[in-house]
Amino acid sequence: MTASNTRSYGIHFIVVFLFICLNLRLSVSAADPILSVIMRDLGLHVESSSLFALLPIMALGVAAPLGAQLVEWVRPRLLIAYALGVAIAGIVWRSYGGGVGLFGGTVITGLGLGIAGSVILGVVKDLFPARLPELMGAYTACVCLGTSLGTAASEPLTLALGGWPRGLLFWAWPLLLALALWVELIERAHPFNLRQNTLHSPLRPLLKQGKAWWVSVFYVFRVAGAWVLIVWLATLMHMRGLPPVEAGLVVGLTTACEIPATLLSGHLTQWLGSQSRLMWIAIPLSIAATWGLMLGPLGWWPVFAVVLGFCIGAVFTLGMTLIVENSEDAATTIALSGMAQGMGFIVGGLLAWAASGVMNLNAPHLWIAGVYAVFALGGLTAGLRSDTPTRVSLAPPGTQHSSPGSGE
Repeated sequence: MTASNTRSYGIHFIVVFLFICLNLRLSVSAADPILSVIMRDLGLHVESSSLFALLPIMALGVAAPLGAQLVEWVRPRLLIAYALGVAIAGIVWRSYGGGVGLFGGTVITGLGLGIAGSVILGVVKDLFPARLPELMGAYTACVCLGTSLGTAASEPLTLALGGWPRGLLFWAWPLLLALALWVELIERAHPFNLRQNTLHSPLRPLLKQGKAWWVSVFYVFRVAGAWVLIVWLATLMHMRGLPPVEAGLVVGLTTACEIPATLLSGHLTQWLGSQSRLMWIAIPLSIAATWGLMLGPLGWWPVFAVVLGFCIGAVFTLGMTLIVENSEDAATTIALSGMAQGMGFIVGGLLAWAASGVMNLNAPHLWIAGVYAVFALGGLTAGLRSDTPTRVSLAPPGTQHSSPGSGE
């Protein structure tokens, strides 16, 4: 291919890649705002809502290491297409399968999206090895934006389309478009990608490498800290005295400020000189902002929410960047993504779920602030240990292995 064709393909790939990233949480987050209506219509107990909230996280955690195994049987680019198709089928089942479909379809959707989101990191590593910080910032920004759009548009769409089944089914359409664009990309724009070999991405070699563990532990605490805080933030602010609408705005402003932070994270890392320095700033500041929301003057909540959102966004991007930058090649990236995201979503989700028990104690806002501080400091410790020159590799020690990129 000529240089102009390669550049054109690279731009085309990035646009499709970002649209897929936008869809990775879009359909999952859409169910949460209308969950009470769904539970009522299906005659399900309210207690089932806590299980439903955990299902997407657990499914994403299972999907990441599953993707690392499946690339040994299916070429990564084709596996992403299959995974998106599975997610679409899950959305349909969730919309019209009754109580079983609600839970089963959510799991299937989470598995499909989790496999696609994990495996696509290896493809990006292969094509754009010199653009990883920027692309991981864009990846995280699109995931955050998709989460916000799904949450914000869910109820209006349900009302406009005449009920929650059609409201939930709507989110299959953008995912179907993402699938069509991806298939067109691998078939027509760059056809020899279809002949790419399968990859050997075992997780076992990573279990003997300390850096792989530190990257994974960072991801665990990243998920646990963000989940326990965001899930309960509106409730806690309402308990502190804010009206319900204003308490919801705290979460909305925090989430909105994550997006610019994800895009600026790579530039901030370059400006500060290392990822460790950004961690030293962002993580302690996130703890201070959390304590400000829980204990500070209520009139200052917009300031604390903005600071918290920027810090969480920066930490989110660092979690993804540590995976791709610390991996030797595309196969290692998929394996490390499987390990880190698998541990992160499953262990982190369970930690956050267990920590939510403090909401039943006296002064829950103090307990949640303390739990978040513990999770954040744990993440800081793991993150600092991850920021070293060595790389994680599937090859035996002393073996040189490099992965050329074709998208530069």
